[in-house]
Amino acid sequence: MSNASTVRRQVSGTQQLTTAPLLVATAATESAFQLNNNGLTLTGGGIVPLMAGVTGLYQGTGQVLHIRATGTYTCTVGTVFTLALYQVSAASIAAGLTSALIVSAATGETKIATSTGITTARAAGGFTFDARLQLDSLGNLNGQFTTEIEDQISIWADTTVATGLLGEQDLNFVLTALSTTHTVGSLILTEFALDLE
Repeated sequence: MSNASTVRRQVSGTQQLTTAPLLVATAATESAFQLNNNGLTLTGGGIVPLMAGVTGLYQGTGQVLHIRATGTYTCTVGTVFTLALYQVSAASIAAGLTSALIVSAATGETKIATSTGITTARAAGGFTFDARLQLDSLGNLNGQFTTEIEDQISIWADTTVATGLLGEQDLNFVLTALSTTHTVGSLILTEFALDLE
C-alpha cells in the first residue's frame, strides 16, 4: 500500500499501464514483469522500470531507497520460483528494454538481488520482496534484501554492488521471476513500489 513516502508505484489490473500477469509456462526462462497494453491499440505496455528520478535526494546523502513488491501466484504444487531485482541504467532504457536484454545484462543492467529458489507446497499463495538500497557519492549502489514465498522467508542478505552508476538517472529497477520447473502458472505483481525511508 502506498504512503506519503512512496516515490513511484505500479499496481496490477486489466487496464493499460497496470502490471500484467506473468505467465510461467516454460522452465528456466527468466522474465521481467511488464505493463498491460491498451486493449484497443495493443500499445503502451512493455517493461517500464520504477524510476527514482533525479532529485538530489539519493546520491551521497545516505538516503535509503526501499524497493518493495507484493504479489500472488498460481501453479502446480512443487513449482520452484525465484525472484530477482535488476538495476537498469538510463542508457538501457533509452535503447529499449526486453526481458532477454535485461537478464543477459547486455546493455548495462546489474542483477543486484536474487531470492533462493523456493518450492511451493500449495497451488496458490503470495510473495513479497523487499530491498533497502543506498547510492554513495561514487556511484555505487548497495544494500540488503529479503523475500518470502508462501510461508518460507529468506534471511536478509547483501545485494550485489552495482558500480559505476552515472548518478540518480541510473536508479531504475525491474523485477523478474524464474521457474526452474516446467509448469503452467502465473504470477501477479500486485504492487511494485519505491519508497524513501
